[in-house]
Amino acid sequence: TKKENDNFKLISYLPQNSEIILISPDFQSFMENLKKNRFINESDFNFKKLLRSNLDFLPHLNLPNETGIAISNISEDQFIYTLITERDSSFLNLDSVQNKSVESIKEGPFKFQKISISKNTFFLYEGPNSNIISNSREKLRKVADRQEILKDESFNKAFAASDSEKTSVFLRNSSSANYFQKIFAPFGFSKLDKSTEWSVLDLDISEAEIKVNGINLPGSENKLQNVFEGNNARIIESTEIVPDDFIGLYAFSYENFSRLYEELATFKKDSTNAKYPAILDKTRELANLILPEGSALILKASEIESARETMAGMGNQTQDFRSLPIFTLENKEVFNNLLTPILQTGDYKYYTFIDHFIIFSQDIFVLEHMISAYQNSDLITKSEYYSRVTNSLSSQSSMLFLIHTESFVSRISKDSDANFSIQKNSIAALQFIQESGFAHIHGIFNNETQANKNSTKDAEQSLSIKTDAPIVTEPYFFKNHRTDQMDIAVQDENNVLYLISNKGNIYWKKQLDSQITCPIYQVDLFKNGNQQLAFSTGYQLDLLDRNGNRVKPFPLKFNDPLTQPLAVFDYDNNRNYRFVLTQNRKIYMVGPKGKAISGFDFSNAGSEIIKAPKHIRLGNKDYILIAEKSGKLNILSRQGNIRIPLKEKINFSENEWYGNDDRFISSAPQDNLISIDQNGKIAEKNVGLAENNRLTANSETLVYLNENELYINGKTITLDYGLYTSPQVFSMSRGDLVAITDTQTQKVFVFNDKAELLNGFPVYGTSKVDISNADIDTNPELIVKGEEDEILLYEFSY
Repeated sequence: TKKENDNFKLISYLPQNSEIILISPDFQSFMENLKKNRFINESDFNFKKLLRSNLDFLPHLNLPNETGIAISNISEDQFIYTLITERDSSFLNLDSVQNKSVESIKEGPFKFQKISISKNTFFLYEGPNSNIISNSREKLRKVADRQEILKDESFNKAFAASDSEKTSVFLRNSSSANYFQKIFAPFGFSKLDKSTEWSVLDLDISEAEIKVNGINLPGSENKLQNVFEGNNARIIESTEIVPDDFIGLYAFSYENFSRLYEELATFKKDSTNAKYPAILDKTRELANLILPEGSALILKASEIESARETMAGMGNQTQDFRSLPIFTLENKEVFNNLLTPILQTGDYKYYTFIDHFIIFSQDIFVLEHMISAYQNSDLITKSEYYSRVTNSLSSQSSMLFLIHTESFVSRISKDSDANFSIQKNSIAALQFIQESGFAHIHGIFNNETQANKNSTKDAEQSLSIKTDAPIVTEPYFFKNHRTDQMDIAVQDENNVLYLISNKGNIYWKKQLDSQITCPIYQVDLFKNGNQQLAFSTGYQLDLLDRNGNRVKPFPLKFNDPLTQPLAVFDYDNNRNYRFVLTQNRKIYMVGPKGKAISGFDFSNAGSEIIKAPKHIRLGNKDYILIAEKSGKLNILSRQGNIRIPLKEKINFSENEWYGNDDRFISSAPQDNLISIDQNGKIAEKNVGLAENNRLTANSETLVYLNENELYINGKTITLDYGLYTSPQVFSMSRGDLVAITDTQTQKVFVFNDKAELLNGFPVYGTSKVDISNADIDTNPELIVKGEEDEILLYEFSY
């Protein structure tokens, strides 16, 4: 007789024609989680009805071991399922079941049972090491006999990539895609079945959320996913102009449009080499936005001034709306069917510019609505429900689908009898991140109730970390590209640099030549999502990868000391970094390969440079500000030429220059705020500033400290007298936060941009702070120096 293998392997029993496979290490816990999820428990829809009618016997099974359910014929009313698990003597208990029948059947040497419960009939085979159930007699026998078992290299890779401790779903996209195509069709993505061969999704299900993380695998044939090969994923920025009443957004990114277009032609087997509009070479992102009023095509320009020049001959201005021109496109078919099947584009009659974006639509009201929403900040990026979801995603995407669930579901299910239990501001997101030969998948559906959404949490200390020696730098958050969370970087007085997890584990310590003289910058030097730390010390520019290893050709060493902190410029947020170093009157601008940047003509100042060079963007223009001891302020272009000539000398304070309200702003050593407009007009406003005043700002928020009075956007907060650090502004998803520390009383204060102190503050701390969302929940974290050799981490909400 054939010897049976005593080691049960579930993968050895999966049917060849499986279209959807669910595998769980603890099926009973998984079922309990499904019951707790409000959306699944309270909604009623066809797929749930189909599963319930076919698998209503599951409560009678005892499934303590790894269990798999394979489904085929998913598009049919009566699909075929096969449940496989390791043999257990208590597998099926029907003692308390009414209206049942059990029939033993023997076909040659093959013995199995036919079981009927109410109107449901299935077949059970009990093998030497397996229990198998199916609603197909033929399928049961073939699986038990190991006939027509799934043997697929792409599936095996997906199986190996799944998390064995989580419930995973495997999708054969060529078969199951038609069932899910209804979700993707409104976005203009029409070839889900041609995208990849297998997908695997690890599930995390809670009361209000469903999260998936996995990969897409293309198989042996050329698949649509391969179109994005060679174009590194980027941060999707279209969300910055999406109104908060949106229905859906589909965006994809690329570094080089022509390469994407060539790959798309290869997929379509199109050798015509058709031309495309030149404007697309000026872009890095395309998006299709669905609004109640209609849809829009969004192009993210890499350089908006150049994009405007390219668009100059494509249309004529029709009208102004809120001071922004709207144009009529001369050739409304210019994008028609250009990008099928990754994006079904149609006719567009109108277009306009918002910030770095060009927006096209068939309906002028769509553009007007987007302009209004942008100017009024009625955008999803300002909403708490959006940040709840994006915190669970990677910062960069090749493709991103974003759904305002209530509106989207009502649109695609108008003619169905489905009943979905969806909260008003629930949101779902699905992203794909292309790698070499596969793509990461991250998805989340958040369906929190209004009560949970509005809940707040006082600041709470969650971590204390000790260093080997007293700390001499501020602590900085540093992105962990492996976990999409934040680590902590700090240096002690022995010039040892630490990288520490947000759970307090020290990854490594690095001995440096001297003290770090600047903020620790986070860069992605190779544009692959991997982060590095960039900083200057007394005599060198250094770059370390997240393992603490130096990145060649760094460090760059200098014979004479660097007299100002390192500045890092990334003009278009495209990771073409400029590392800017200062030695007395000299400026050095170095690129990612450690070579001097050609085309930057400013090298020597007329007198000593007294502050680190500063890059400021006002509107769509870039400026570089260099302050000299003589009182001269150089306002330069990217090329180092004088962009705004100033006739007057300035009495500089210790404060930097900032871009605020479309102007440059700083302060004098006493009395005056100083502002400079883009025509070079200098204005001084006497606000009674005392010596040692401290000022900081960004484009929307202006903050200054005058003795014990803190001014935030024109509102005054009277603090106790103390020794305060310079105020700091942090741009967060729901608005700016302002932090300041009284080192005398060792208290940290955090205010919102309305000058309101957040719940739970002040907290203990002795230094300036850093604020970010450091872990996987929706609440931000704050790190600060505590004792001289201690870092404290607080979690709070606002």
